[in-house]
Amino acid sequence: MSQGPKKLIEVAMPIREVSVESVRDKSIRHGHISTLHLWWARRPLPVCRAVVFASLVPDPLDPECPKAFRKAVDAILGRSVSGDPYRPYENIPWTVVDDPMEDNLRNRLMMFIGKFSDRFIQNERVGKNTPVKDQISEYSLIKWESRHNKEVLHRARKLIWVAYHSGSSHEDADALLTEYEQYWNKIEEAESRYYTLIDRDRETPKVQDAKLAVDEAIAAFQNRMPSVFDPFAGGGAIPLEAARLGCRSYGNDLNPVAHIIQRGSVEFPQKFGKPIRFSRERFITRYGKEAWRNLPQEDLLYENGGDATGVYIANRLAFDVDFYARKLLKMAEEEIGHFYPEDEHGKKPIAYYWARTARCANPSCRAEVPLLKQFYLCKKKDKKVYLKPIVEEKSIRFRIEYGTSNDEAWVEGNSLRCPCCGNITPIKQIKEQSQKTGLGLWQIAVIENSSSGKRYRLPNEEELKLAKHEVIQKLDESLIPQEDMIITPDMVSGRGWGITKWKDLFSPRQLLAIQTLIQKHSEIKQELFADVNDDYAQSVVTYLAILIDRIVAIQTSFGRWHVGRETLEHPFARQAIPMIFDYPEANIFSSTTGGFKNQLFWIVTYIDSESWNHFHSVCNNSSSGDINQFPHKSITATVTDPPYYDAIAYADISDFFYVWMKRTLADMYPLNFATPQTPKTEECTALKHHHSGEVKKAYQHFENKLKNIFSAIEHQTSDIVSIMFAHQSTKAWTTLCNSILGANMNITGSWAIDTEMANRSVSIAGAALASSVTVSCRPTKKSGFASFQEVRTAVTEVIRKEVKELYDMGFRGADLLTACFGQAVSVFGAYEHVEKNDGSEVKVSELLALARDAAFQAIISDIEADEYTRFYIGWCNLFGFTETQHDEVRRVTQIGLSLDVSDLEQHHILQKSGNSQQLMPLEDRIQYNPKLGTNKSEWMLNHIHRAMYLFNKGNRDMLISHLHTIGATNGSSFWRVLTSLSEVLPGGTDDFKAASELMANQKNLVREALNYQARQGEQSQLDL
Repeated sequence: MSQGPKKLIEVAMPIREVSVESVRDKSIRHGHISTLHLWWARRPLPVCRAVVFASLVPDPLDPECPKAFRKAVDAILGRSVSGDPYRPYENIPWTVVDDPMEDNLRNRLMMFIGKFSDRFIQNERVGKNTPVKDQISEYSLIKWESRHNKEVLHRARKLIWVAYHSGSSHEDADALLTEYEQYWNKIEEAESRYYTLIDRDRETPKVQDAKLAVDEAIAAFQNRMPSVFDPFAGGGAIPLEAARLGCRSYGNDLNPVAHIIQRGSVEFPQKFGKPIRFSRERFITRYGKEAWRNLPQEDLLYENGGDATGVYIANRLAFDVDFYARKLLKMAEEEIGHFYPEDEHGKKPIAYYWARTARCANPSCRAEVPLLKQFYLCKKKDKKVYLKPIVEEKSIRFRIEYGTSNDEAWVEGNSLRCPCCGNITPIKQIKEQSQKTGLGLWQIAVIENSSSGKRYRLPNEEELKLAKHEVIQKLDESLIPQEDMIITPDMVSGRGWGITKWKDLFSPRQLLAIQTLIQKHSEIKQELFADVNDDYAQSVVTYLAILIDRIVAIQTSFGRWHVGRETLEHPFARQAIPMIFDYPEANIFSSTTGGFKNQLFWIVTYIDSESWNHFHSVCNNSSSGDINQFPHKSITATVTDPPYYDAIAYADISDFFYVWMKRTLADMYPLNFATPQTPKTEECTALKHHHSGEVKKAYQHFENKLKNIFSAIEHQTSDIVSIMFAHQSTKAWTTLCNSILGANMNITGSWAIDTEMANRSVSIAGAALASSVTVSCRPTKKSGFASFQEVRTAVTEVIRKEVKELYDMGFRGADLLTACFGQAVSVFGAYEHVEKNDGSEVKVSELLALARDAAFQAIISDIEADEYTRFYIGWCNLFGFTETQHDEVRRVTQIGLSLDVSDLEQHHILQKSGNSQQLMPLEDRIQYNPKLGTNKSEWMLNHIHRAMYLFNKGNRDMLISHLHTIGATNGSSFWRVLTSLSEVLPGGTDDFKAASELMANQKNLVREALNYQARQGEQSQLDL
């Protein structure tokens, strides 16, 4: 029975465009979901938006694609759109030769998801950089700015609407698009009536009726849209993007911290971040006369002249969070502000720089030594500030100096060198000191703001006194987390320092600051719940708790001062909490970096940014895998990013926030914070310390949990399941495939997407291995048994066709290989068992090897060249210049070729390193054989490398002579083979640059080679 047309994600994805915008996404700050609250390993928003959309719309070229959808694509994305922004590339920008992309509906749909801008394409051709914000077309769905682009979002929602309904009795695109407009207009009309009511915070019958009309209009629209579920919602990126596209969006996460983040990310802004109009009287009652006087003049409302009678607040939720947060800060400063004294000019420091200290182990010295690994406070190209140690007998003090520090660090490796006596104290002894009496704390410097940037000075006597006295007496043990930290090497608690409780991660003054914020938070909470609707009050109070969490993240003695950027950093740089010897203590009453107001800015900015959306997500604080959570086949698509073995200990490190959230939110979320710390036994991870220290048991738990959750998803999902996996190792593929196949699903497509590139100029060419894979799956009925021979034949044929189709769409290298993996698993997964001749079952690792072999064979079959050249290009396509195991190399040399590994090494095509081999680049080959390619009878690879070498050296005469000798005319195989090589060389390598530039100069070089031939003819006549 047909499952209907394939979804776009099963056949094509604009992966290079998505990768480029995803890399940009990592550096976006203002209004980004990552700036609300720290969470680990969020997927970039462009990937989430692209995958959700492509999972909901069919492939327009599929024979079973409804006519209504094809017509809708043509109407919404076709040539009739002004400027034709979704016209496919005239020349695919990342292929070396002229390679036009066919103008068809599938490619237009891909161009809508993501298309490189004309400016970027032009700059790439001439080797010019383009700012990252301008690399993707402004009409692309995945572009950051499109989150507020009503026209682009309407196009996406309309296409999803038509796709969702065109399989039913409706086959007319115009009728479906008209219906969409009708439902959408009802939302806007209802919202316009509701949000223009004066004092709608008072729930009068009129207000209640207007609010109900809005809720009903939104529900009516969404009931006509598909549903999307993320069973591992984490920080909320996937539910956020599903809701943005108008879908009914659901997310699960077992972790209470993640659940609170999700509510602040994907529910509250969309529900409550809307305009409100207050009468003057109501506003003053709510906020006071001072707040009224501070309102911007342009927001005031007037009637018939005279004084203002009211005010228009563009975003009620953002306004209230800002108002009550500033009120909380003022209350806290009145109580503890004197612990953070101003300087003689009335300025507050940004932070205080501290170091832990230990005693020198030399009995005759016993100096107290700051544990410093370096002395810089600032280390930039144009600014260097450092601590200059002044050592006098057993006394240590510092000066602040500018320039280069030449002093050797006191902590190096696993020991402390005493600057007073030179004695070496092993780290083991320092840990013993820490366990017995704790390490000392030394306030070394004060960091201030100035007109020329950050300024550093030594602390004065008042600052030293306030940091040490009174503070401890004011601490309230009931508000300070006494909970034990879990013992694991990823945490400082498991590294032998005697730091075992969460409170140990904070200095006394830091604890006092957080404690005071919690006390004032409680007072604000009581005030809010006495005055406004419970649901709305809950949202404001939740954001104030998130704000305190942001303070906690930097107000810890395990934070870091970034000397290169002069910023305060949280302790989770490596998704763990390591030991830190020196740290900045933020002044929460400062108005700049690390201060309360700065942290508030990011929250209010996020609320403002996401309140544009009409649709919120439904978040559940529960473990996925409950088959009864949703009715059978009631979810249209599942899109998720599951955890990976023991890569991140989410529950362990999120306890850092949980223990504080319990103290701010447990009364409002009693079920979510019912446990002493975050739930761990049911978490879908493979952490051995959660399983009696047994690695095998932990791995088995993870794999079983993942399979159970996928089984529930299969029961609940009617259409596509799309899974993002941030790993591409054989182990990762094996786990992923076993879990999917074991849940009665089968992979139907797979795409490599690079979301983790470093911050650098992004090249769209080359064949670098992407960092993550996205696979699409469907429920399947399996067909019993098959032999490995049958499957091998089927896989080879499927991949042969797939390689041809993907090549036409511009896929090369690792991107091509990942897509082939999905097709191979699709063939394999159609059977209950696949057996070899000896009766043993075929493993996923063997299947992936088969897919690689088939892809290699398909790639080299069209290369018109000798076997050595074909091997080099085929291998470069699959593995680039990475090291590969000897057995893998030996096996590949036997696929459609008659080559010997030792022969490849002898001719410097491969170089050996232990049990591995690596493809040898041009420079290495020339170094081994300076005369490479000079003999006309040599392989084509050698001729190409000789040409690339001469081009690099700028020896044009010898290059022209070489091209003339080998007959490199326009129609010769030299240029065709060079094209094949250029398309698979890793981008950014010297070989890629040489091949690309040689190709770019083909026309002139061929002409000069022909002229060289003519000149040689003339010369021979003169010689006669």
